[in-house]
Amino acid sequence: MSDSPAVGDHLRPVDGSRPAGIYRVVGAGDPLALLRVTDEQDRRRATGELVSVPRESLLGFEPAADPDAGFTPVAWVRGLLSGSYWGLRMVLDRFRS
Repeated sequence: MSDSPAVGDHLRPVDGSRPAGIYRVVGAGDPLALLRVTDEQDRRRATGELVSVPRESLLGFEPAADPDAGFTPVAWVRGLLSGSYWGLRMVLDRFRS
């Protein structure tokens, strides 16, 4: 693991010191600020979990792929259906008022 990750890099804990998943570097100071962006199965999640990791602890991490990279048709359809549902619900709620 490089000792100088940049903001936007992705890391995965390999030593069990943090919950499994992929973390995005959101602050490159010392300590690093990492935001957990996936669950244990590497599915994209908005966890809101922010952790601080001293640079000397980076040996417990390895580089990881960006979970937002690439096009996945299933995720696209899921997002389309979810957005349509919430849009329809908003319209129906407005008529009820």
